[in-house]
Amino acid sequence: MRWSWILPCVMGTLALACAAPVRAQSDSETEDGGREARVAEVQNSFSGPTGGIRIVDAASGPKGTFRLALNSEFFVIKDYFVPTDEAQHFAGNLSLSIAATDYLEVFLSAEATSAWDDSNDPMLIQRVADFLLGLKGFYRARPWFAVGGDASVAFLGGVGDAKATFRATSFGFRGNLTFDFREHERHEAPMILRINAQYWFDNSAKLTEGIEDQRYAALGGVVPRREETLHLLTAFERYAYGVNRTDFVRVSTGIEAPLKARKVGLHPMLEWRWDIPIDRQGFDCAPSARAQDDGCLGDEGLKAFPMELSVGLRILPPPKGLAFTIAADIGLTGTRDFVRELAPTAPYNIILGVAYAFDPRPAAAVVPGPVEPVTASSPTGQLRGRIVDGGDDSPVSGALVAVVGLDVSPQLSDAEGQFVTYGLPEGEVVLEVSHPEFETAQCTATVPSDTECWLVPSSLDGRLQVLAVDRAGEPVPEVPITLRGPEEHRLVSDQSGSARVESLQPGAYTAHVDDPGFLIAVAEVDIRERQQATVQIRVVRKPSRPSVVLKNKQIALRRQISFATGSEEILPNSEPLLLEVADVLIRNPDLELVEIQGHTDNRGDHGVNMRLSQLRAESVLRWLIEHGVEPTRLTARGYGPTRPLAPNITQRNRARNRRVQFKILRRVELTAAVSR
Repeated sequence: MRWSWILPCVMGTLALACAAPVRAQSDSETEDGGREARVAEVQNSFSGPTGGIRIVDAASGPKGTFRLALNSEFFVIKDYFVPTDEAQHFAGNLSLSIAATDYLEVFLSAEATSAWDDSNDPMLIQRVADFLLGLKGFYRARPWFAVGGDASVAFLGGVGDAKATFRATSFGFRGNLTFDFREHERHEAPMILRINAQYWFDNSAKLTEGIEDQRYAALGGVVPRREETLHLLTAFERYAYGVNRTDFVRVSTGIEAPLKARKVGLHPMLEWRWDIPIDRQGFDCAPSARAQDDGCLGDEGLKAFPMELSVGLRILPPPKGLAFTIAADIGLTGTRDFVRELAPTAPYNIILGVAYAFDPRPAAAVVPGPVEPVTASSPTGQLRGRIVDGGDDSPVSGALVAVVGLDVSPQLSDAEGQFVTYGLPEGEVVLEVSHPEFETAQCTATVPSDTECWLVPSSLDGRLQVLAVDRAGEPVPEVPITLRGPEEHRLVSDQSGSARVESLQPGAYTAHVDDPGFLIAVAEVDIRERQQATVQIRVVRKPSRPSVVLKNKQIALRRQISFATGSEEILPNSEPLLLEVADVLIRNPDLELVEIQGHTDNRGDHGVNMRLSQLRAESVLRWLIEHGVEPTRLTARGYGPTRPLAPNITQRNRARNRRVQFKILRRVELTAAVSR
């Protein structure tokens, strides 16, 4: 049994030997902050492609980056494959992934496994170097949303038969979605959601056909092969060889929470996977001859389907790119109800892994100012640093960095806040950092090393970004926007739908679109000291034929507001109509009081209809208030079926009676309420 651990250990030694020179090389590189963070956080999943523990990420790391990972899994258990047995399992996996382009990742992995069970003959089964090769394509539809797919092929070994290895080659196609809510413009949160769906063409049963043929021949061939009830492979052997006689539809989802404690990244992960067998091979499972024999998938059903839950933690220590994974798989189904078609699902697995991500891209050149010629006796130490805003940890570009007391040319920080100063003596130095928008500050650093200096903004003003988007979330350029609050600004969105104010007094502001070509839109935002706020305002162009018409005593609708059946929930297709209603109300301040009336037909209970009509009227009232209409100008009342427009005797008449109306109760020029 001891020998079963040698191969994984050798693989681990090779992985570390490969990673060491790469790490030494990357230490001398200068990477921009955003790219460096992505390189460090994106790591391989257990099978090779980038992702979580077992689940695959739709995207990948920055173009040209590499990831190398060594993972292992093991369990020790008693009374599992058969009563009173003792079983052990260990697997070592070495994987490499490469972000070849901005849209393509190449991945490969090699895995060696060792399984031992004292009740089986042979007790030890080892598989050397199962290989998985694959390509993953992806596209970032939004900064926070990526969609993609991958294709992979698995070459299975372990029986010493090249023909069997070739016939057992399996392959699959997978669709992937990733939602990284850290990048979401409206609902930012430290959470990554991944979803995978894969069809796996599993030919692993071909691997052991030779073994099964020999055992069938030893039985004498009395019973036809398809009707043989004796086990030609034990449950342990199916597990050790990874033999399945079906294809699989594999669905999985998982979440990851990217957190940080001091300078250590802590990423807890939770994942769920379910393999649904598909009988493409048409395996004929003969009824078991003995009670203790394994059953058939058709009899056991869902409880034999492999289902697992994985929990774990990925640790990102200060050395950029290094990562450790500690996790556990927990078998939910398929762990006890063994069937001949499937390899058993392990009741648990402990996972330990180490990974390293690196970027071979040449260091970005930072051009220093004029430097005096360096003589042989001149100091040649180098100091790398980054200047950040102490309020929100954002990089500060254009900061002037000087060394106090030394005749060294000052440096300017780049777009990522980074700088490099040359020709310094080794030891501690004092840096003086100045910037027109920040208070001048000093910080100490040790040469040679990396350092970080914080600046405090000289102004308490905040910053604002207004995003003008249409109903589909696409940017709308050239939209005039009025910003009102402690200050007033006139803005126009650029080609990306964005308009910015770099300096703004703190307080409550209203972004207002009031242009003849658009329906009026309003959004509120709070500006805080030394912080940037982002507000999204949805703009809609005025329709060529309005659906809302202002009359003397009412605001008339050419079509009706839609609600979910039996509910006050307003359906999304009614949003353009309600935007027109809000536009009429906001553009006509003389409409002092408008009653929103809810009406139903006469079907159903009278009391229920009265309540439903009231709730629908109130739902419309709330929507209009949320979109800029003053609450004092609106009132809501439900009339149920008491005021039909037509007799409730046909389906068309009943549809007319189910409606929302806007009655004008008071106008500025009137001294009394308008008669109903």
